[in-house]
Amino acid sequence: MSKRLRTPKAKDNELLVKFGKSEGEIDLYYCHPENECGMKNDAKLLVHAFENTDILKFGNLRQILVDRGYDITTLKFSIMKKQTGLDNKPETC
Repeated sequence: MSKRLRTPKAKDNELLVKFGKSEGEIDLYYCHPENECGMKNDAKLLVHAFENTDILKFGNLRQILVDRGYDITTLKFSIMKKQTGLDNKPETC
């Protein structure tokens, strides 16, 4: 039985990297909440860390993990933003 893949979605104040499916494409997805200003750039930082070969001498992190025998389809990375005393007041973009 194969794993059912869904379109990954980040929660409020969360950055998420997860294997999933969107519009027929199966790949890693780098997600940020749509309503959070500034977190899009943070998601780009994760893309750079997982996909860019300039960071690691032997290739990008994603490829190194695959080469070492890890199943990239099980990858899930999630991190939450610290709560501030502003009670989640929306930022203006």
